[in-house]
Amino acid sequence: MNTSIKTLLATSAACFSLSVLAADPTTTLPSDPGGALTSQEARDLKTQNKADYKAHKKVAEANKDLEIADCKTAGLGAKDERDCKYDAKQSAKAVKKDAKEVFKDNKAGIKDRTQ
Repeated sequence: MNTSIKTLLATSAACFSLSVLAADPTTTLPSDPGGALTSQEARDLKTQNKADYKAHKKVAEANKDLEIADCKTAGLGAKDERDCKYDAKQSAKAVKKDAKEVFKDNKAGIKDRTQ
């Protein structure tokens, strides 16, 4: 593959990766009315919370794949490439763990406020 094409792909992947990393797994539920919740409001918030959690997991997987691709195209030595891939996997694992904690916290908060 042409060197300029590799550079372009790596640059675009890095830019995409940075924009996806901006998605914060610690977001609160935007349509949360505050106070006591009716059963319909609680159901809606639970659904939204679950969707947010799944979205953050998919973003973490996409970032991991992009970082691994960057590792492969960076022209690193074998050990450095393995270390780079390992770091990408560990980073994705940490983001998923954070997203799960936020999901659990939001779920508990919704349950506490349900009438």
